[in-house]
Amino acid sequence: MKVKIENSTNLEELKLERDWEVELSDGSTMEDLLVELGLKRLIEEDGSVSSLVMMFKNKKAVQKTDENLEDGDKLKIMPLASGG
Repeated sequence: MKVKIENSTNLEELKLERDWEVELSDGSTMEDLLVELGLKRLIEEDGSVSSLVMMFKNKKAVQKTDENLEDGDKLKIMPLASGG
């Protein structure tokens, strides 16, 4: 299956990637995707997505990495807003 990814972060692992597709095995999860992208550090011990980023699947926020993916899903990775 293929999922589309939009990257709005400055993560070192994705610094040259903005919009692309990734081929994953059927039945893959958000955790599988993060591992495939070399972003295992964004998976907290309890299985939640790191507070360093916000992740969306088809415009809905994803909190847990056990979220199932389906062919054609559109994912977005954004930095957590900060400022002062």
